[in-house]
Amino acid sequence: MKNKIKFTWCGVNFELPAECLRTTDYWNKPLENPYIYIGRKECPAIAKQFVKKKYPQLLVWGSSDTFANGNSASVYVCNADGTPLDRASKEWKDIYGFVDQMSGGRYNGMEDIYEYGDSGTTDNGTKLDFGTKYLHINNEAPHGTWPSAIKTIKGLLAGEYVFGVLSLDKAIEKAKSYGYSESTIKKALELV
Repeated sequence: MKNKIKFTWCGVNFELPAECLRTTDYWNKPLENPYIYIGRKECPAIAKQFVKKKYPQLLVWGSSDTFANGNSASVYVCNADGTPLDRASKEWKDIYGFVDQMSGGRYNGMEDIYEYGDSGTTDNGTKLDFGTKYLHINNEAPHGTWPSAIKTIKGLLAGEYVFGVLSLDKAIEKAKSYGYSESTIKKALELV
């Protein structure tokens, strides 16, 4: 089992891999003030822990990616039935505010530059260094999941797509062509 570090931030207890605690610099010299590095993989993990501890009734997913000169992370959250949260709700505002503070910065289109964000601190004062360049917070389930399949199938049955109203068999066939698996569609149909 991998070693973990535990810390409290915003009143919530979190766990990350031990290598997130940076105690030496680039040249392997001891740091006077060790810090916790939260990169693109850790950002969704922290967000998921936050949502599961504070709002266990909600569904949450996370993913991350790397690309030339940067990285990104995405967090998806929705109600237990797959519907989006009310953006005016306390839950959405709390989740969005928490996750947004982990962004490493923002792109400034007016000046065509990337502006780095502020670091944070744990509840006991340890510095948090955020390394996610672009962070996306989505008020929906990710594509390919059963809540997303429910939305797609309902839309196909209701004629919300260019194909018009489809029968259930045709809607299932079309959902499969969109990349939904048999098991995902089966679970979605149980809940439609």
